[in-house]
Amino acid sequence: GILTPGQTAALLAACPAEIVPAVAIGFFAGLRTAEISRLDWKHIDLKRGFIEVTAENAKSSQRRLVAITENLRQWLQPHAQLSGLVRLSEERHKNRFEDARKAAGIEQWPSNAARHSFASYHLALHEDAAKTALQLGHTNTTVLFQHYRELARPEEAAAFFAIVPGSARPDNI
Repeated sequence: GILTPGQTAALLAACPAEIVPAVAIGFFAGLRTAEISRLDWKHIDLKRGFIEVTAENAKSSQRRLVAITENLRQWLQPHAQLSGLVRLSEERHKNRFEDARKAAGIEQWPSNAARHSFASYHLALHEDAAKTALQLGHTNTTVLFQHYRELARPEEAAAFFAIVPGSARPDNI
């Protein structure tokens, strides 16, 4: 399952500042939850526009560089640090995330929704399975064609990657 651009914008707008970077990286860089939980700010290069997923932190045990989209840069810039974990501890992150999800009106949270949203919208926007697979750390495009192809239309993908801070605010704030 994936979130719509509207749901994604509402969720990010409802997130407290301390979890915004981790949530935004999930949606706009497609990192796995485990990769985000181990990600250190020193591996985020906003100037060059890459997130380094080290071999130690990657599921495949292979280092990869993930491009930082322009909208992700805008989400990360105000929170950037020289070093330190990007994500809070599991319990602290989970509690704040659940509050934000409820405030955004998202009843059900699809499994791996942020990563799946990224993959679906990235593939729809770029129409390049190899490029999307590279971003995700997949060794081939088989998984993309099995799970992400044609879940999103190009115009939805453009709207998704246009989500920036201030682009949506929940009604209850």
